[in-house]
Amino acid sequence: MMKKILVIGSFMTDLVVKSARFCQEGETIIGETFNQFTGGKGANQAIAAARLGGNVEMLGELGNDAFGRDQINSLKANNVKNDNILFTDKAMSGIGNPQLDDSGKNRIVVIPGANLQFKPDDLEELVEVVQSADIIVLQLEIPIETVYRAIELGSKYHKVIILNPAPAQELDLRYASLVTYMTPNEHEAQLLTGIDTSSQEGVKESAEELLRQGYQNVLITLGEKGSYFVNKRVEIQVPSYEVKAIDTTAAGDSFIGAFAFGLANDESIQDSLSYASAVSAIAVTRMGAQPSLPTKAEVDTFLNQKVKVKA
Repeated sequence: MMKKILVIGSFMTDLVVKSARFCQEGETIIGETFNQFTGGKGANQAIAAARLGGNVEMLGELGNDAFGRDQINSLKANNVKNDNILFTDKAMSGIGNPQLDDSGKNRIVVIPGANLQFKPDDLEELVEVVQSADIIVLQLEIPIETVYRAIELGSKYHKVIILNPAPAQELDLRYASLVTYMTPNEHEAQLLTGIDTSSQEGVKESAEELLRQGYQNVLITLGEKGSYFVNKRVEIQVPSYEVKAIDTTAAGDSFIGAFAFGLANDESIQDSLSYASAVSAIAVTRMGAQPSLPTKAEVDTFLNQKVKVKA
């Protein structure tokens, strides 16, 4: 039976502006397109795993507004269990403002809103949901004390814990040893360790430092350079697939969701990383966060085409 993935995290409605290049200070430029998409690191990762066929539930908090209703509709449409999501009148649903240039690179401003209302006491009321899961996926767009409590509860009930430390911030290392998989990108790894990750050697040094901090397994996503995994026993480098990127907004989230899906199916670390690389490659060729996330059938087709090309 497939293991259950519980994503505890954020919802953001992405208001996406695309222009040929980014603005400079004091400059106004004419943009190309505007779109609105449901997103948020937590919701993106939940939907990424669910579209691949995962057994996924989401916990978090939304405002009583149109953005919140859109988020619930998106979860339902993608078979993510959402019965235990909370709503508040104290804040509006979270908003993100991704800005994209013609190369597909992005800059994102986030206004967390209702996400910051999801407190440890709320999680305590939902402890049975935590107990029902096998894998818990966390990010840092909800209050850090709620993330820490989720780690404590996950460890107490012997769950696999994936921590995606984004947006990056200083973390309490007392929780490090409780985290099964620490999954920063290269920029987050640099912030967390103080080690320059612009070179492959720097990436390895940063990953080793995260292991020294106490994390059990370290996975650093490297965008177009692939991913790097290390623990005390193995070291794995997985390349990315060569595609033309249009929008990298959900690249990391698609990778994490797919990696969790691989673990939920008892796949090896190597196979889970390779599969996640394919999922993120497809995601960056499409606009939007959640609209870019592929189904299992799409990933299978993509991989079959890649095999034929190599042959």
